[in-house]
Amino acid sequence: MTFPDEIIANILTRLPPKELVRARVVCKQWHALTSEHLFMHTNLLRTNAGHPVIAGFFLNDEIHETFSYNPLLRGYSSPDLSFIPTTADTANSETYVTSSCHGLLLCRRRRRIDGELGVYRARHYVCNPETMEFFEVDVPAGAGGAGQYLNLAYDPLKSRHQYRIVARGHDGIRVYSSRTRSWRTAVRYDGRCRRSPFAGLRHPRGVFWNGSLVWAMLSPRLLRFAIDSGELSEMPLPPRLRSEGWFHAGWVYAYVGESGGRLQVIGYTDEERRAACFDVLEMRDDEEGEWTVLYRVDLTRVKELYDPGDDDGARVARVTLEHFSWGGAPLHVVRGPGEAGRHGVLFFSVPGKIACYDAESRAVSVVWQDTATTSSPKQLLSYTWFNFYAYTPSFLRL
Repeated sequence: MTFPDEIIANILTRLPPKELVRARVVCKQWHALTSEHLFMHTNLLRTNAGHPVIAGFFLNDEIHETFSYNPLLRGYSSPDLSFIPTTADTANSETYVTSSCHGLLLCRRRRRIDGELGVYRARHYVCNPETMEFFEVDVPAGAGGAGQYLNLAYDPLKSRHQYRIVARGHDGIRVYSSRTRSWRTAVRYDGRCRRSPFAGLRHPRGVFWNGSLVWAMLSPRLLRFAIDSGELSEMPLPPRLRSEGWFHAGWVYAYVGESGGRLQVIGYTDEERRAACFDVLEMRDDEEGEWTVLYRVDLTRVKELYDPGDDDGARVARVTLEHFSWGGAPLHVVRGPGEAGRHGVLFFSVPGKIACYDAESRAVSVVWQDTATTSSPKQLLSYTWFNFYAYTPSFLRL
């Protein structure tokens, strides 16, 4: 008995990622079905809007020479980046993930330049770990050649076969298109500190949302770059974030991210900082520019991460609650299913651990723990969302 393609595709979209990889090699028909745009669209909607699935996350901190992949999805093998080539000038360097967007990764490897003692550049690669495809991108000088200003922008629901790379340089913004394999200058500005629109930038890493890159600024504002139109503009923040009470020691908010097509921000008042309770806010429609509360987080249960009889653990818990609001420890917000999306989760960092907070049950669980000894200074390190790259598998070909 043979089934229509629509029925087979409907069944395949319900498979977990690991089983779907296996199903793709069963026969030519299944491989063709799982490569079609409609299938990819349906599968992405089910994983992102129905049951948000993150297979794992990359922890990337070149300063402290930390790089690892940490699986969250049971039964799903860790992505192997060994297919990215090693060249003569990158033989002594590691592969680091510098951007992750809907299953595609932007990676870089440092390369030494002959004749320039101690001077390094980088080779940049866009890759899909599931298909083991990669493409080296030639980054021109002035377009973030060192790699710290590059952001990957990819929306398979709008343009399946095109990804872009947004490079924020000292004198402008350049955009690379996979369709033309070339760069274009989208915005020019005065690179002098006070006149640059990026003066007061909190971190070079941007957030891809609704066809735009959004950057967090130290002053109470967000800066948005619309990739297609090339427009650079400020975005409205919730009234509470614009008030003086939210500007504390230069940190207006601790997190900016995207999940389920919505833009999320997290910030604290002094009272919320002391109580370790705060709101996750999101923007539903960028045309209206209105922010709503997605859910409220109560991190006092972080004490459950430590043994109640352990005096050192109790001390660490107290330090953690205070440290959380200072170090930008929220890492990634995942919306829950449905329009409200309130039954989601929050990944956050505490010294030596990465934990997951369930918004519905308020349960806290550890998803990653530093393997270093407790006496190591590394154990005191708390990562920020700048070091955290969520990964969702995709089978789209480059």
